[in-house]
Amino acid sequence: MVNMVRARDKSPETFGWNKVELKPNPKAVLYPLSWGILPIVFALIMMVTRTGEEWIAWSGGIGIILFLVGGVSAVGPRQGAFNSIRIASGFFFCILAIFSWVLVATNNLLEVYGILSSFLALIMIYRSLDFIFKDIGLIYQLEWSAKRSLPTGSMVDWDIRSTRFTQNTMALKRFDGDRFAQIYGSRTTEGLVLRLDIFGIHEGNRFDYRTLGLDLQDFIEEDE
Repeated sequence: MVNMVRARDKSPETFGWNKVELKPNPKAVLYPLSWGILPIVFALIMMVTRTGEEWIAWSGGIGIILFLVGGVSAVGPRQGAFNSIRIASGFFFCILAIFSWVLVATNNLLEVYGILSSFLALIMIYRSLDFIFKDIGLIYQLEWSAKRSLPTGSMVDWDIRSTRFTQNTMALKRFDGDRFAQIYGSRTTEGLVLRLDIFGIHEGNRFDYRTLGLDLQDFIEEDE
């Protein structure tokens, strides 16, 4: 049976993990998002005034692409953020809006539906970004070797996707409220590291490390 007595009341830092900061750049996120609103508004004005109708679909599509640029800038530092339903839904509605504008451009959909899908995409991507920026960033890492495997015997109720080092999600554990913890590999200037990313914990909330179901010491002992 896995012994996790010491891990229950202590953060990973107690067991040799290093806390890292992986915050998105607000400017890289907000600039594309705010500029993306303008083409959508222009598309709405052109639709209402019936001027420049040939540019309506182009204007709407460019706006959605800028939404996506802002969204990608936000999730970039948080690998595996798409495991969040709220994050994934924001991007889903943006893709849906682009598809709507393609249909508008080919005269298979009324322009008003392209406008509506764009504003819906804006609302959903805003909710996704708000969810990311409110996260307090519980991210820990330790040095790792590509030859090592995850100590799966020390991981309770985890979805193990790969025991070998990979820069994709190696293991995932979901909690309530669209919160989850994931383990994945990463390459840094100092070498390979294994990261433990606890996502969806917002300011004012305290995470109970007991819910991880990890014997954090085992990740260190194998390296000694």
